[in-house]
Amino acid sequence: MAVVVMFLFTIPGICSDIDGQWIGVKDGPDGKKMELRYRFRAKGNELIGLIETRLGGGPISEGKIDGNIIEFKLITSGFTVINTGKLSGDEIHLTETSGAAKNNIILRRIRHNR
Repeated sequence: MAVVVMFLFTIPGICSDIDGQWIGVKDGPDGKKMELRYRFRAKGNELIGLIETRLGGGPISEGKIDGNIIEFKLITSGFTVINTGKLSGDEIHLTETSGAAKNNIILRRIRHNR
């Protein structure tokens, strides 16, 4: 019983640990490095947030959290980018997929919302 109770209290802690601002870098469409800034907040198992880049940004959609695994979509310039990632402390290992293109990005926390 104690293990079950401990497990139930651990999951919300993992989910809410994503709250804050995150930064990463990837190659832009012009071949130059592009900074990505994310703002994430957990609402139970739902992930909400925004992304900002030098090319624009917007809200994420269909965000989900399952333990330390996150998933969300970003619709930009008519393209849907599917993002999946794993939260590990102050890093998120994120994979962006749009059609056949894939980018692996490491996001690092720059501010923790509490």
